[in-house]
Amino acid sequence: MTTAMASRWVRVSKHNPCPVCGKPDWCLLSRDGKAAICARIESDKPAGSKGAGWVHILGNSIPLPPVKTRPDAKQNPKASPDVLDTAYRALLSELSLSAAHRENLRRRGLTDVEITILGYRTLPQNGRRELVTRLQSKGIKLAGVPGFCLEAGCWQLAGSAGIAIPVKDTRKRIAGLQIRCDNTDGGRYRWLSSRGFNGGCSPGTPVHVAGTVSTNAEVWEVWITEGPIKADIAALKLGRLVLAVAGVGNWPGVIPIIRKLKPKRVIIAFDMD
Repeated sequence: MTTAMASRWVRVSKHNPCPVCGKPDWCLLSRDGKAAICARIESDKPAGSKGAGWVHILGNSIPLPPVKTRPDAKQNPKASPDVLDTAYRALLSELSLSAAHRENLRRRGLTDVEITILGYRTLPQNGRRELVTRLQSKGIKLAGVPGFCLEAGCWQLAGSAGIAIPVKDTRKRIAGLQIRCDNTDGGRYRWLSSRGFNGGCSPGTPVHVAGTVSTNAEVWEVWITEGPIKADIAALKLGRLVLAVAGVGNWPGVIPIIRKLKPKRVIIAFDMD
């Protein structure tokens, strides 16, 4: 690849996989978001004569999000819970839910009404610059919101494409978004994070609170499990408050919540493994 050509293309990564094959390696993306060179899926436009791949026109002039993290990137402190809630609700309001993702949730036993109430959305791979522009036009503050970062002085949205799952605190504020990724090479579930990107930050591992927290009634029973989708479904089926951690190793995060709620009984329902 010549120096001039290299300046127009960037390598895909797990944060920004190929929009053609969905893989995080080998392929290239144009910096203007208009095309991709896929090393796996053929088109009628070979990229050079040495088997570099095939050019695919994406029909998307929106610049792509940053493609790699930098160890020396300047980070922002995470914003306040109210700022996070406002930003994430605005982001979700701009998104819809794809038919494939809806069917995935239906297979788990959720109805369309429940899916709507729970607020699941599809986080797409393309069109993100336009999405960020719409948020900014509404006056949404993005500094300190995990998932948002600066590239060439412009705010952009990082993260893998997939089902965006709102993770809520005891006051029903959205504390973060977990993504059920379409591309599972880096794991099925990942936080929407901009850690390592310029102006970005880490979401940490907030505990998801599923079900209704009453301020006037005594909490009788609280369940603890893994994963926000599982907690949402369990809360609906059991009619109980369910706390979800992102992996068993993050169990200490439930302690402050348990102390605050003071339930009569706590049931731990982690996966068998």
